[in-house]
Amino acid sequence: MIPASEISRVASLQGARACGAAPAATLAGCAEEIGRILPGARSVIVLAVPHSRSAIESANVQVAQYDTIHAYGEAARASHAVALWLEATGFRAVAVPAFIPIDMTPPRRGMRGAVDWRGAGVAAGVGGYGESGLLVTREMGPAVRLGGVVTDAEIDAAGPLAETPCTHCMRCVEACPAGALSGGGRIDKRKCGDRIFSGGFREWRQFLLDLLDASPEGREAIAGSQRSLDLWQNFMTGNYYYCFACQAACPVGKPAPSFPSGSGG
Repeated sequence: MIPASEISRVASLQGARACGAAPAATLAGCAEEIGRILPGARSVIVLAVPHSRSAIESANVQVAQYDTIHAYGEAARASHAVALWLEATGFRAVAVPAFIPIDMTPPRRGMRGAVDWRGAGVAAGVGGYGESGLLVTREMGPAVRLGGVVTDAEIDAAGPLAETPCTHCMRCVEACPAGALSGGGRIDKRKCGDRIFSGGFREWRQFLLDLLDASPEGREAIAGSQRSLDLWQNFMTGNYYYCFACQAACPVGKPAPSFPSGSGG
């Protein structure tokens, strides 16, 4: 059995601030997908990489998107490093994307990956569920991006936390601009998706339909519109998130200033 501390050590070298493992059997709803990814899988490993709080609190959405690209990149590197370390140790292991690429066929259509990494994070003790439905970690709150590994190695896991780090302050619910959150982890996925993925597949599909229906002059205008430019940027960067309100509002894990502001010399 591999100590979870060894997995955490490898992941931390690639920027993961939190890491845990759980038996694959605890994710019963993902059993078929996990079996397809790696027959004989025994464990799932979840790791969390921090967002910059300043970035996701910024009124400039491109700054938050840029930070998201970086965070997902670090999560991917940490996941692959753990998978390769496990293979070098003699086990089979696969890094599984928590972002894209994922299965886009119905009924998922890009809204759900092969593994429920939030659920895995709860089972592994990386964090607990928040009122927003997000995984809330002790040190970083929900301001994280997740990565993960499926392996046939048996890992000495700590198990779930005794209680969630969520303080139930409801600030995430109050901050949601789409009114998609109602507490208790309940999410109106349609409202949330329309906001957070406003530059994603739905918008791209509608853009194509509008382009086809337009007159020649209208097509020219649509092709050169801000809408077209925004979609092009999304395709180039691979990121299309447009809302970070619930993550930014959460007080859990917000760093306190180390130095008093305005102190004179």
